[in-house]
Amino acid sequence: MDKLVTDDEEEKLYMNDKNIVQAFETSEFRTRLEKARALMSKAGMDALVVTSQADQVYLLGYEFHAYSPQGVLVTLDDDPYFILRKMDADTAADAGCWLPQDRVVGYAESCITGSNGEGAWEAIGRFVRDKVGASARIGVEVSALGMVDYPKLVGALGVQEPLDASDLVATCALVKSERELFYMREAAVITDRALVAGMDKIAVGTRHCEAAAAIMSVLCAGTEGIPGGPPPWLPHIRGGRFSNAPHQPWMDDVFAAGEQYFLELSAARHRHSAPVTRMAHLGPATARRKNQHEGGLAGLQAAVDTMRPGATCGDVARAYDAAIRPYGLTRPSRIGYSIGVDSISGASLAPNNDTEILANMTFHLQSAFYERGERYMLSDTVRVTENGAELMSAIPHTFVERPA
Repeated sequence: MDKLVTDDEEEKLYMNDKNIVQAFETSEFRTRLEKARALMSKAGMDALVVTSQADQVYLLGYEFHAYSPQGVLVTLDDDPYFILRKMDADTAADAGCWLPQDRVVGYAESCITGSNGEGAWEAIGRFVRDKVGASARIGVEVSALGMVDYPKLVGALGVQEPLDASDLVATCALVKSERELFYMREAAVITDRALVAGMDKIAVGTRHCEAAAAIMSVLCAGTEGIPGGPPPWLPHIRGGRFSNAPHQPWMDDVFAAGEQYFLELSAARHRHSAPVTRMAHLGPATARRKNQHEGGLAGLQAAVDTMRPGATCGDVARAYDAAIRPYGLTRPSRIGYSIGVDSISGASLAPNNDTEILANMTFHLQSAFYERGERYMLSDTVRVTENGAELMSAIPHTFVERPA
């Protein structure tokens, strides 16, 4: 069933006090803001400059894919300011951002064209400095800034070295609200349908781009009851000679007999994603590949069984390692990460990560083995409940062998 709520519930879900479509109630954004302020206070910050697009979406609800610098100024005792290009600022409050228009500040177009000597990051930094003062202890999401952008923003802030607040908002976003989980479940419904559409295209001689087109069509169109939208990333279609490049999308190639391929993709609902990965083999699979699947599935199941409140991310990774060891397999990388707005958001599932797992955390759990010219991958989006963990995808983990 694609529609997850009744029409009456849907109307209540989507309409806010401004009588426009807004993904979350303003009260939820204020709850997120208070979480951020608590962490700011604990870290000794008077102000926070949010530079990550995903974190800006999380705090403000303005869904965008920016082509120019944007910043959010958060202080301990007042509503945030959103500083962005004027052509975007003029309509942000009417396009999902919960802030009133007087808290949305547009910098001049000349900051983009460079005609007045001041760039966009300098304009954002100057605004922040004028609002909070030269003596304020300012945190900045340093990891979201490039090497060129960082000195421009910091120089305009007038501080020698800002406090690093790279993980502050991501920490607030680890535990999902019921509304966030609702959107992730919607995304999972679309993801499953897109995965099936892509899998149906895997046949000897079919171009990879045809599978990609089938996937993208579903991701954008959604279902009858759930609108589609831009995915958080382009679908990954990898296998054959190029299977060692896991983060590229698709190639100018065709599916070949005797090879195995994986499809990794995700839909997004209001930027909340629910990725999944499945494998397909063209022709009979070798004993080695069957062993990879059996071991990968055993590892994934052990990780899911361990992923419950009170465990740590490290506990999950170690359970996975123990489960794949009898198959002669080893883990080459982390086995997943917290997920929410866009893709990666917070803690990694790795042996050295002691982040405690709580109910309503969500993870992209990956079971993968690779070497040059050969790769196996199986993944699911997992929600932690009070009693354990549940998979959001309904696609079975069947070992798929297609006729060659």
